[in-house]
Amino acid sequence: MMDFSFDNAGVRVGLEIHQQLNTGRKLFCNCSGVAPPGIIQQFTRRLRPVKSEMGRYDPAAVFEGNRDMSILYHADDNNSCLVERDEEPPHHVDNMSKEISLVVSAALKSTIYEEIYAMRKTVIDGSNTSGFQRTMLVSRGGILNVGDISVGVQSICLEEDSARVLGEKDGVKEYNLDRLGIPLIEIALEPISGTPHQVRLAAEGLGRLLRGIKMVARGIGTIRQDVNISVRDGNGIVEIKGLQ
Repeated sequence: MMDFSFDNAGVRVGLEIHQQLNTGRKLFCNCSGVAPPGIIQQFTRRLRPVKSEMGRYDPAAVFEGNRDMSILYHADDNNSCLVERDEEPPHHVDNMSKEISLVVSAALKSTIYEEIYAMRKTVIDGSNTSGFQRTMLVSRGGILNVGDISVGVQSICLEEDSARVLGEKDGVKEYNLDRLGIPLIEIALEPISGTPHQVRLAAEGLGRLLRGIKMVARGIGTIRQDVNISVRDGNGIVEIKGLQ
């Protein structure tokens, strides 16, 4: 039996870091995601898949639509408003969030776009009341240097965080809107062909860079990682979402 080798197996690991920003307000309204408990209101929605601008259905949206789930939302007046409930248009993008995303882009030597547009990514699992997530592509390219390791940067985005899941039972999914809309910066790195130790070094190095900027949130749940893993003769890519 041959000894296992990451090089021989062709293991490649891609990291996507999602880091909450510490701006004191949400991305598209003045609500704070961290506030004393207030009056809780509840409402129910059902979300359905619709065709994109390209005239196609998103496979993930079709899958969620076939589950035919009801969504029960818990809304606290102290940390959410009509924007989170999708009953009011989004306000102007938070300026501090934009500035932080530009600082991070510059620190990673990423090429910043002259104009930034809010795009809509279809999401109907209930984590967003509108049925889509607003995200902005800020920059592309760049490099992360950690010791003797250099990892390329694919893209840096500014986006809104999803609602906080409370549970699922008897065909009903429950979410709290306190987290929905908190600004996030998403950093996607180029795939790393190396050992788990090297992947960990890259993740830790990026974490130190973000903390050094001192404008990011700290604590459990404020930073999450999606890990994409593939091998040379495997069947596609396996994505592990939400690691902390």
